[in-house]
Amino acid sequence: MKKKSTIKGRIILIMTVFALLTATVLSVFSYELISFFQRKTTIQATKFNLQLIANIINQDLTNLSGLAMGSSTNSPTNAKLAEYFKADEPNPRLSIDVFNSMQDNLRSNPSYNYARRLIATNNNALFVQVDNNGSLSVPLSIHNLNLLPKLGVLAAEQWDGVMQDPFSPATVIPFAMPIYGNGASNIGTVYLFANTTVITDKLRGYSIPKDSRLVLTLGDRHYQISGEKVSLETIHYEEQPYTNDSFSDLGAALSYITEATGKHLAVSYPVRSGVVLTQTLEGNQFAPQANIWLFLMVGVCLLVIAASGIIALYLTRTISLPVEKLKKRMDKIAQGQFYMDKNIEWNSELGDVGRGINRLSQDIVALMENRMAQEKQKQELEYRVLQSQINPHFLYNTLNSIRWMATIQNATGIAEMTTSLSRLLRSIAKDMGKPVTLKDELSLLEDYFLIQKYRYGSSITMHQQVENEDLLAALIPRLTLQPLVENAIFHGIEPKSKGHVQITVAKQGVFDIRIAIEDNGVGMEMDQIAAALAEETPDAKGMMEHMGLRSVNERLRLAYGERYGITIESEVGRYTRIIILLPFYNKETISGTRM
Repeated sequence: MKKKSTIKGRIILIMTVFALLTATVLSVFSYELISFFQRKTTIQATKFNLQLIANIINQDLTNLSGLAMGSSTNSPTNAKLAEYFKADEPNPRLSIDVFNSMQDNLRSNPSYNYARRLIATNNNALFVQVDNNGSLSVPLSIHNLNLLPKLGVLAAEQWDGVMQDPFSPATVIPFAMPIYGNGASNIGTVYLFANTTVITDKLRGYSIPKDSRLVLTLGDRHYQISGEKVSLETIHYEEQPYTNDSFSDLGAALSYITEATGKHLAVSYPVRSGVVLTQTLEGNQFAPQANIWLFLMVGVCLLVIAASGIIALYLTRTISLPVEKLKKRMDKIAQGQFYMDKNIEWNSELGDVGRGINRLSQDIVALMENRMAQEKQKQELEYRVLQSQINPHFLYNTLNSIRWMATIQNATGIAEMTTSLSRLLRSIAKDMGKPVTLKDELSLLEDYFLIQKYRYGSSITMHQQVENEDLLAALIPRLTLQPLVENAIFHGIEPKSKGHVQITVAKQGVFDIRIAIEDNGVGMEMDQIAAALAEETPDAKGMMEHMGLRSVNERLRLAYGERYGITIESEVGRYTRIIILLPFYNKETISGTRM
């Protein structure tokens, strides 16, 4: 026999699967999330460190560039150099003046400690040198002047390489600029050799993770920084864009550099134009320690499983037993035992279900009793309806008998009223959903007005004016005009005791008909017009008591669309004009449309 599945077993199974899935998802998600933020934090910290160092280095390089530019552009030193280089013969006095001026510029520069030497030459035999450490240098002469880099070349303002100082054991970064005279002609070149300590001094105490390295980029050349040394050998690598994550808010350039040792993530920050500091980062700096995450994942799994076990135990005690009692009670109801059981009404949602079951059992009893009473009442009502039914033809035949008796007794008024009332009743008894021709509607209106005329005597009159006989074939909803004329008589003319109703039918445009019902009664205020179209008239006492202006307007809008219906124009004490706009449909038009 197949074992029956229980709610308790399902709860335990579902909670176990849920616990394992939740623990796995939480562990993986947490690992990826923290790895992402650790990667972002590492990159951001690297960027901030590089930015801080770059700003300090930039200040020194700016000072040193200004030192070289002070000799190459318009300045007292530049003027003395121009005079010295243009002299026909070497002038010792001018040489000393130029030397003193250049030395003063060097000593007054905030970054003079990083200036290894400053040389100005006419690219031939004349030169002036300021050496910041002459004791460790080879004397400069016309014999070794050719050791200067880019001699005779018009160099641009650029720190573009690292080299060995040709006159000392120091490693320097050369900076060369052309010297211009008063006529903007090139008269020589100024060379500034900056010690590489201008870079490395700022990196003292800078902590570089294992397997990472710092790279200095000058122009298109890359040099590795190791401690207090800058390598003379350039590094060759290829750069690729970093597209794994979007860290555009960090303000640093991220890229991959590929070289012989592999592919590395690099964070770069510009020091100034042509000078960039770069630090490489390895993947192991982003990944959390495996043993910590393994311990965390196991702990999360155990915690979730334990919590799930407690929840499953609680659910089985709070759900399984009550559900079993509810099931037994429903079985009793199915057997026809509709008594109330207070033992299933607990203070919980299942208790609400139990109370609902008790109410259901009592409602079933009440329903059965009501059904029996309704069946008995239905039989009585059917009998009464059969007793109260009156054949409408009996009513019409009776009215015809009254009309003939009035005719025989020469009571023409009674005969006319009876005839009009008979026609009105026959029209009302027909299907209200079918439209009638305008001709039939106007005839019905004549019958209604005849009855009202006998009521009010000669105090009211009505006149109909049709622009074209073809308009009489137009279709209009049954009993559209009668309520409007009734409203004109009761609310417009009756307060004045005398009046006239004018009905005008005319074509409007190509496809529409305009029917105007105008009376010379008391007129209406604007708020009365709005109220008449918004709600039924509460004190209507006419033939169609529950069919006012609003009902007619809604019938027309529902039948033909929002642009059709009723509009009211009125002037207090003079007139009220009700205008009906409806499309020109006739039987031929409808038949052609259907075909």
